[in-house]
Amino acid sequence: MRSLQAADSSYPLGSRSEDREPFAYAPTYRSRLRPWLWYSLLLCVGSLTIFGSVAADPGGSVVASNDDTSLFIWWLGHGAQVLAGALGFGPGETGGLLYTESMNALGGGVNGAWNTSLAGFAILLAPVTWVAGPIVSYNLLVLAFPVLGSLATAVLFRRFLDRLPAFIAAAGVGFSSYVIAQLGGHPNLAYIVTPPLTAWAILALLDLGRRQAEHGRSCLRGRRLWLLGGGFGLLLGFQFYVSTEVLAGTFLAALCFLASLAVFGRRLYRARSWLTLGLGSAIAGLIALLYAVPLLVTMAGPNAPQGAIRPHGVWNTDLLDPILPAAPAWLSSGVSPLPRIMDIDPAELGAYIGAPALLAAVLIVVGLAHRSAHAVPLRIAAGTGLLVFLLALGSPILLGGRVVLETGPFALIEAVPVLNNILPMRLVLHSTIALFAVLGIGLQWASTRLKSRGARSLIILLVLAAVTVVPAPQAAHEVTVPAFFSESIAEVVPTGSVVKTFPRPLAWAEPHADEAMVWQSVSGFRYRETGGYFIGSSPQSPVIYSAPEDALDELLHGSVFDGEPMPDAESQEVGAAVAELRDSGVDFIVLAPEAPLLPGGDGVYEEFLDTAVGAPIFADEGVRVYRLDQ
Repeated sequence: MRSLQAADSSYPLGSRSEDREPFAYAPTYRSRLRPWLWYSLLLCVGSLTIFGSVAADPGGSVVASNDDTSLFIWWLGHGAQVLAGALGFGPGETGGLLYTESMNALGGGVNGAWNTSLAGFAILLAPVTWVAGPIVSYNLLVLAFPVLGSLATAVLFRRFLDRLPAFIAAAGVGFSSYVIAQLGGHPNLAYIVTPPLTAWAILALLDLGRRQAEHGRSCLRGRRLWLLGGGFGLLLGFQFYVSTEVLAGTFLAALCFLASLAVFGRRLYRARSWLTLGLGSAIAGLIALLYAVPLLVTMAGPNAPQGAIRPHGVWNTDLLDPILPAAPAWLSSGVSPLPRIMDIDPAELGAYIGAPALLAAVLIVVGLAHRSAHAVPLRIAAGTGLLVFLLALGSPILLGGRVVLETGPFALIEAVPVLNNILPMRLVLHSTIALFAVLGIGLQWASTRLKSRGARSLIILLVLAAVTVVPAPQAAHEVTVPAFFSESIAEVVPTGSVVKTFPRPLAWAEPHADEAMVWQSVSGFRYRETGGYFIGSSPQSPVIYSAPEDALDELLHGSVFDGEPMPDAESQEVGAAVAELRDSGVDFIVLAPEAPLLPGGDGVYEEFLDTAVGAPIFADEGVRVYRLDQ
């Protein structure tokens, strides 16, 4: 049998021998690269199969049951526009990369350091955004992230698995319920490259320390420590500009991983290994912090949230979530059957891995975690996964929607500033990686013992596990963008104007709720928007999720949210509200009469604004434009 010990008999978590050979000759390089290229191609086919609906219309549709997509499309466009301005060919002022007044223009702008701005990818994809638009850039991320996540996880798994089981198990992570669910509106949380590569870097640094001790070298001698530490730092630094929440969750998972290594790998590592890990981590941390300085400084700036972003005890993983199908598994009805404290976006329901996978994992741990060649990595993976999953349960701990334990381990995290903004449901990413590491070990063991009844039974169970967890093709919905914002806006709205849009962006977890943000992004940020969907604060509230209502919004509030009739457009209150908008610097009101989710019946808003503001200066291409500064 080609066991884990065949990789390195003295180091079960060491890199596979063929992966440690230097790229000395082109044939060796090609032979090593070829399987990864084929693997990448198969992953791309899988991603296109699941997200074929947006691949067929990348510039006009998105996959999501919410409208957080509009938020990310906005930030991708914003980053590209800031870079264009820095290079001297942007059409208008949009502020800085991390702080902007392009939305919430009347409320002091938005602190992008506290928002999911995807700044790192916004800059990388700027050329795509300039040429094809921000919607295409967004969908490119959706298609790419399962592939990138699988490849990063395969790099980790190849330290203790043969190629085929490593590739299969890594694909299970990249196309897991967590990743596919989060791609239904939260691409920042579906970028899972950093967690597995963090585990890889930890193992690589420990391995380096072991080898240095064997050869009697100083911890600081040689370039490998600096290369590993520097590369690790760049990885973490980039993660700051994708999702700080995933970075914080990776920190917690790394602590769980280190605890498991200390307990189950204590015979593998001596003081030199841990010292090398500490030095390499210090180098990585310093580099990451240097990269993060602009973001950290901005976080301390204006319009930052002044309290916990989300209430605690709501986004908790139920003990039954791993075995009850929820979106996006093909066995699911599309919603979780479990009762919740409050409605939860389906994009958060990513804990499902199926009863067959759980049963297989238990059998693998029980059968192989004692005296097999797989014992050490299996114990470490199982220990890490269990610790992280306990945190993912949140506090209180729920079973079938009912509280079974008032306080869970996650209560300790909720008491720590900054970390208290982590939603426990999102920690299942890390327990999922650990679970598939266990399943990969079981697959490798079974594949070398096909004559054994136990091995054949395990393979059947693993096949059943794969069938039950495979994601279904994801349905897309059209993004409604009036032609005006890509065609005639430059002739009607001068660059830098302040615009109030109807329907205004609202923090609703349903499609089309914030498409006005997409319109601004598609226009190339020619104007500043009074509305906006973001996380911030105001003088009236420590945490807000959308731009505060202006005087006209307050008058229309009942007709928007409660179905009440529109106010009298000729009333003194409406006239005063319009005058207040004009005095505050709003130049135009833009109405999209046929936009989804616009309250009222046909023609209601047109008639109201025609009376309250006056005849529009432009009425074509899906919009009506009213000028206020006249």
